[in-house]
Amino acid sequence: MSSPSLNPMGNLVAGQNASPSATPASASCPICDRCTAGPALEKQGIYALFSCPECGLQFWNPRALPTSEWYELMYSGRDAKLLPLEPGHKYFLSDPNAPRSGDLLDVGCGTGNFLVAARDKDFRVSGTELDRSAASFAREKLSLENIFPFSIIDFVAQYPAAKFDVVTFFEVLEHQADPAAFLRSVTSCLRPGGYIALSVPNRDRWLTGPDVFDYPPNHFLRWNEAALRNVLPRFGFQILSVRQQPVDFPYAVSMINMALRSGLTQKVTGSEDVYFRDVMQMDTAKAAAVIREAPSARQRLMSTLGRVKRGLCYPLAGAALPYLRLRGYKAAYLYCLARLA
Repeated sequence: MSSPSLNPMGNLVAGQNASPSATPASASCPICDRCTAGPALEKQGIYALFSCPECGLQFWNPRALPTSEWYELMYSGRDAKLLPLEPGHKYFLSDPNAPRSGDLLDVGCGTGNFLVAARDKDFRVSGTELDRSAASFAREKLSLENIFPFSIIDFVAQYPAAKFDVVTFFEVLEHQADPAAFLRSVTSCLRPGGYIALSVPNRDRWLTGPDVFDYPPNHFLRWNEAALRNVLPRFGFQILSVRQQPVDFPYAVSMINMALRSGLTQKVTGSEDVYFRDVMQMDTAKAAAVIREAPSARQRLMSTLGRVKRGLCYPLAGAALPYLRLRGYKAAYLYCLARLA
């Protein structure tokens, strides 16, 4: 799934977040069932972030998947257009270790951009997508017939005999409330020797502030290469390829822009920014009102000034990029290809 589209800064200036409840003091890893030791790494609203000492997965607690209506609301900006391929898609299509044809199931296929590219490469494609608007776009505009409105767990229950040579899930694994059940379901869809390809946000990426999309109930899990290498073999997979996206120019612009945040919005508008991570945790009606609220004149002015500020970051990013690449700074995408052993 692609990130929701609110505005270039990923925040809104409207509404108020719900009052946070008490957050849990400890939790069990959803992969290892190992109880965490030590305090939470981070807290947000009712959620607390923990790290498993055994497999290295970072996970939020509590975890409960949102409804399909929630996804339709939060991801509504992507439902009426074909988005460009993401880096994870491109890494798979160019990976020399990846298969070149076969039956492919893309879990969380969105509006079908990757399925179209895979179909053009001679794969026989199917997809699952909880967002009904996105699924309708894929079927009606792109002639993708086999799009199913299920989670992978429900798909397996509905079609237990369906088997695939490849199951892909790009920017999906981080959303899972029960990653062990998700990976077991993926495995049950594969033929012997079948492949998986995935991408997740790389928690080892360069960040100059919090990623407003990387919070529950949007993301429940935070992965890095070490965690993938620890977790996937537990489900019978042999890892063939791992690729961490290097910092590129757009990402450098975004991080420099984030680092230079001034708090001017609050000074001019008299209200605090409400970020997507706050909107996600509101009840659906309140979140819808915040997202759809027309911006005031002052807010439109701040949006314009924000775009000007971002433009001023371009020369800074151009000057910094060679150093960032030399030092091995990472961007958002972590790609992995694996095969059933």
